[in-house]
Amino acid sequence: MHKAIAISAAFAVLSASSAPALAQSEGPPDPATIALPDLTPSRDPEVIANGGKHYYFHKAGVSYAEAYEDFSECYRYLPVAGADPNLPMFAPWSEAPGVEVIPPVNNYGLVGMGIAALFLGPIERRARQAPVRRCLETRGYLRYPVAEKIWKALIDDYSERSIALQAKAASLPAPDARPVTP
Repeated sequence: MHKAIAISAAFAVLSASSAPALAQSEGPPDPATIALPDLTPSRDPEVIANGGKHYYFHKAGVSYAEAYEDFSECYRYLPVAGADPNLPMFAPWSEAPGVEVIPPVNNYGLVGMGIAALFLGPIERRARQAPVRRCLETRGYLRYPVAEKIWKALIDDYSERSIALQAKAASLPAPDARPVTP
């Protein structure tokens, strides 16, 4: 009997001390405070040809709050430093959205670094784009091509700010352009 009282008292203390940890997050920032780069559709053939690399998402009829929630959830699938690459679609529960930068290790000398520099950029870009793209396209988002400079401003190194930027871009009126085909 005394053990049951001690256990229930310990449980009450533990649940009372963990209550602040269950608090909700603040929610999305005010879209009026977010300044987007110029997303006017480009007719430049080079921009259209590179639409598979440099794009932004749009979904007809989505609100900013819904888009922010979708981007926040999909950003959880970004590669995380120290995660096992053999685990498909690893999504940590406690991590904030974003990417931790791992400092490079130079084990291959100057020539090896030069060769790696040629290949690592596109591989790293695709490793970050693919999970987010898979997540958002299944929710009905379409991709629209933009210039590389605009794409870099929207992505913002996959920070929490980029979620707000991309959510606002996704909730704008439909662009007068053709979406990128898969």
